[in-house]
Amino acid sequence: MRIIAGKFRSRKLVTLDGLATRPTLDYVKEAIFSSLGGYLTNDIILDVFGGSGALSLESISRGASHSTIIDANYAAIEIIKKNASNLGVQKQLSIIHGSYNMVLKQLTKQQFNVVFLDPPFRMKVIDEICQFLIENEMIVIGGYIVCEYPKADIVNKNYDGYRIKLCRKYASSEILILEREK
Repeated sequence: MRIIAGKFRSRKLVTLDGLATRPTLDYVKEAIFSSLGGYLTNDIILDVFGGSGALSLESISRGASHSTIIDANYAAIEIIKKNASNLGVQKQLSIIHGSYNMVLKQLTKQQFNVVFLDPPFRMKVIDEICQFLIENEMIVIGGYIVCEYPKADIVNKNYDGYRIKLCRKYASSEILILEREK
């Protein structure tokens, strides 16, 4: 896996061995970031299921100023730290080991430009987390919630104050990008 654009373009990232995480494919990442406008100048990112940190690190490469990454898997946290160290961006990341629901409750006073939700496919938590983020006004006006989930899953796409920026199927997944309306 690699960074596909920006300051760290073509730099390789380390991933967990085996099937513990499912990295977002390059062409899917490109579609996501193209929908977000390509570059994320000074944006604040929240990556709820960090995995290797690829989405956050891609965001930093494209100009985001900071990303908070959550993951419950300690091995994933170590991989994220290694990738951050290899790119020299440790100061631009807050890496939190813990369950998403506990950590999100601690972050309710913060707002983010982009929130990535790419949980393990066995988890059916997209609707729950979107509702939590919206109820707690954790997305800035004009900000985005980016979701990746199995294309067979039925996910709520209608939230007051949000519009669908992108909804597209890729291989085994579906990408949904919700934009907070101005």
